[in-house]
Amino acid sequence: METIKLLLAHADRRINNLVEVAVLDVCYERAAVQSTRTTRLDEFVHQGSLWDFDLIVVGADQLFQDRHQRELASVEDVAKSIEAIRSQHSTPLISLTASEDAGQALLDAGADAVLPLPLNSEQLKSELRSRLDLNGLVEDGEAGRWSGLGSLLRGFQRAKAAS
Repeated sequence: METIKLLLAHADRRINNLVEVAVLDVCYERAAVQSTRTTRLDEFVHQGSLWDFDLIVVGADQLFQDRHQRELASVEDVAKSIEAIRSQHSTPLISLTASEDAGQALLDAGADAVLPLPLNSEQLKSELRSRLDLNGLVEDGEAGRWSGLGSLLRGFQRAKAAS
């Protein structure tokens, strides 16, 4: 099974959890998900530039400037950070923002998509499906459900045979 490495940069845990659940849903029975979370802009740039992630999701409005976590980074700082990461990697990058004005600056910096907050999980899943290359690693959902039922029945048969 393939492993999807996710870099999630956002200071709000609820948003992080929603994003992670959406990624897990999209990758269900196709790939394992390994998440790296950060709440700081400096860590976001360091991690995003240093490691090869399969997907990066960044909150443009909710990211602390540095380790002191006293002030949030500006959208301009996040855009510069996206540009810095883009100079190193072409990893799919989705940005989340509550500001309508920030969207174009983030796209210009190299974000592949900008999604509005509050987050619409179906819109996020649609964007994730288009960005992640899972190459049909498993047959379609119907077959997956029946194969799960088959596994359950085989387990009952083994238990019966053991008795």
